[in-house]
Amino acid sequence: MRVVVIGDSTAFTDDRGPQLPDEPTLYPQVLRRELEAATGEDVDLAVLARPGHSVREVFRTLTKDRHVQFEVLARADAVVVAVGSFDHVPAGVPAPVTAVLPYLRPARLRRGVRKLLHASYPWLVRLRGARKPRTPRGEFARLYDALLLQVRGLARDAAGVVLGPTSQRAPHYAGRDRPFAAGAALQMQIAAEHGFPVVESWPIVRGHLHDLNVDGIHWPAAVHASIGRRLATALAAQLDGSADRPHPVSLAG
Repeated sequence: MRVVVIGDSTAFTDDRGPQLPDEPTLYPQVLRRELEAATGEDVDLAVLARPGHSVREVFRTLTKDRHVQFEVLARADAVVVAVGSFDHVPAGVPAPVTAVLPYLRPARLRRGVRKLLHASYPWLVRLRGARKPRTPRGEFARLYDALLLQVRGLARDAAGVVLGPTSQRAPHYAGRDRPFAAGAALQMQIAAEHGFPVVESWPIVRGHLHDLNVDGIHWPAAVHASIGRRLATALAAQLDGSADRPHPVSLAG
């Protein structure tokens, strides 16, 4: 069975920091083991994840990367869409500014500017009142809707589940999460419109705030375990026919 997880750094980072992909306590690996136990089948797991993965970056990958489209997603029996968290964090340094950083020369200038922008981010969050999300709400809705449609179109008839976004208590974001609630509600509404069940992560994470990574974002093993089990339960129910899969994409017209 081919299972694909489309995620961000929470897919490969725990309270100790980034881990190797086969770290058994990470939620994708928990999902793999639980799904094997539930179905009796071997699971071939692929995790597509980057730090700070935004919905814009994921959508670009799913529409431009031919390997991801046709050699990964098109062959999937089950898909977990686990992005959106970093779209709902408070906006500080504008994204277009950080996007040009890799092109700055010489290297010493680039490193200096990156350090300055990183230090400025929490101050800019406070200055702006932490009101605006990193990805504007309308843009997020447009891109997330298109992303889920692309997943449904490429992984035709596959089981699917959305992992709801997590919030944070990160010094980098001035410890504020004002845009989160509205962003999470919008994200779950869009998922429901596409027929994806949602496993909410933040209610689980809230019970372990004192055990987060020092960055105030990434989860301890107990959270990974709980999320991995819930994702496996949702997918297993679709695979055995006891629950509906995401809406099929019609080719008519």
